[in-house]
Amino acid sequence: MNAPVKIFSTIQSNRTIYVFDLVFKQLLGINYDLVSDTETAHLIYSNSNQTESSVNIPICSELLNSTGVEPIDIPYKYSGVETILFPNENSKSGEWNFDLFSAIFYLVSRYEEYKGFEPDAHHRFPPEASILHKTQSFEFPLVNIWVQNLKNELLAHWPDLKFTEPKFKSISTIDIDSTFQYREKGFFWSLSGILKDIFKGDFEAVSDRLKTVFRFQKDAFDVFDELKKLHQKNQTEVIFFWLLADYASFDKNINWKNRQQALVIKSQSETHSIGIHPSYQSNSKKELLNKEILRLETITNQKTVKSRQHFLVHKFPDSYQNLIRCEIKEDYTMGYTSQYGFRAGIASPFYFYDLSSEKATDLLLYPFCSMDITPLHYYKLTPEQAIEKNHELLKKVKAVNGTFISLWHNESLSGKLRWKGGWKKVYEQLIKDAYELTLKS
Repeated sequence: MNAPVKIFSTIQSNRTIYVFDLVFKQLLGINYDLVSDTETAHLIYSNSNQTESSVNIPICSELLNSTGVEPIDIPYKYSGVETILFPNENSKSGEWNFDLFSAIFYLVSRYEEYKGFEPDAHHRFPPEASILHKTQSFEFPLVNIWVQNLKNELLAHWPDLKFTEPKFKSISTIDIDSTFQYREKGFFWSLSGILKDIFKGDFEAVSDRLKTVFRFQKDAFDVFDELKKLHQKNQTEVIFFWLLADYASFDKNINWKNRQQALVIKSQSETHSIGIHPSYQSNSKKELLNKEILRLETITNQKTVKSRQHFLVHKFPDSYQNLIRCEIKEDYTMGYTSQYGFRAGIASPFYFYDLSSEKATDLLLYPFCSMDITPLHYYKLTPEQAIEKNHELLKKVKAVNGTFISLWHNESLSGKLRWKGGWKKVYEQLIKDAYELTLKS
């Protein structure tokens, strides 16, 4: 059995144990022991008791020795990949110049999302309110980079330490807000759609709708067979998140009892993971979450343990507490619609730490860093530029042995509506690039 890292820390709290577990057990694949003797320590987390033979991390904040949440100004230095939080102004050359563990905890606990910000129109935390916006570092997995630097310094002191950190992997996640574009919508909905298309003069849409409804052509959103071939060829891990809500302004899938939809879901569940896509309404009506989960389980005859919030609407800690109550084990909401990169500064799964109860939970959060709508609507990129952006992010995640997660929709993979003009190729190239990087791991 590999020898553990020995840590001397003058702070021992739930917060420090959580961040030590994340850094050493989860990201570096090595156990650690808390020791009371600085002479035997590999790492000292203290402002005193430091030794020349150890790696010394300064304490520059009371964050890990505190409880509760109060809005605080976070000191930082530099920007981009060089960003550090809680800097040590008294550091000397060759020493750690910031409070590594407070910085990591601040980012992954999502401390800044609890209070002290102006929410957007959907009551979400806006990226502009984040410290990562101020430091222009969203597109860098800072936590992973910092941890890799720590590993390298530990190895420079003690080359016999053995790390078994996770390997790079890629996961494609696809949200199904509407299983079909035109099929299974009912007579009155279809008639209303035809009249609207005629009024707009969009006779191509009228033709497509009629051909689809009368089964002369396949529904454009029914991309599942084509995706299956692409994913099999590139050995892609895929998770589908299905919206099975009651109809409302922001929840517009067909009735969850629809037989054709159920057949599609059941078919996909035989080869892929299926998660629930909790409705927009469920954020204000918490009882809906369990109801929607039961619907999915009725269709798949499987336990539902994965989730991603519709519209990425979630609130700390309420949304995650509700997921835990409903026995969800993995959530994939951690990311932004309008911003590329790493919302929590990390490119690896991490456990939700509930600041309201000051304890770690068993809910594992999977952050995504690339979403279909981001380059099209917010960055105004061409498909070629979006392909290059994804490739850049893939390489950054690969460099730190992280997990690259993308978010797409069956609509965006249809090549219809606003997704004409090569956006489907963006996804296809992403899957191919991810596979090639995985082979090199």
